[in-house]
Amino acid sequence: MSSRSKLFTIIIIGALALYAVVSLVVIWELTVPLNRQHQEDMRRAAELQQQIADLEFMLENTDDPDVVRRIAEELLGLVSPDEIVITGFADRQIDD
Repeated sequence: MSSRSKLFTIIIIGALALYAVVSLVVIWELTVPLNRQHQEDMRRAAELQQQIADLEFMLENTDDPDVVRRIAEELLGLVSPDEIVITGFADRQIDD
């Protein structure tokens, strides 16, 4: 093999290796955000499954006074007559 063909072979192998490295970097840059999004989606799905389980529990136990109170407070925003509701402080600034 002549020195010219050896040089040509080295250039071709180098170009293919560079192409492979660039392709791997591009694929990696595309998959990292997808993996992060997948993890976030899985976390959100677990939260939603827990909410579904909570709602199903409440639906199955509507005769339980604690469940009725929880539904009234959490879902409907109701309070018992002996509770005091304080609102509006988030909008005001307190001056010293």
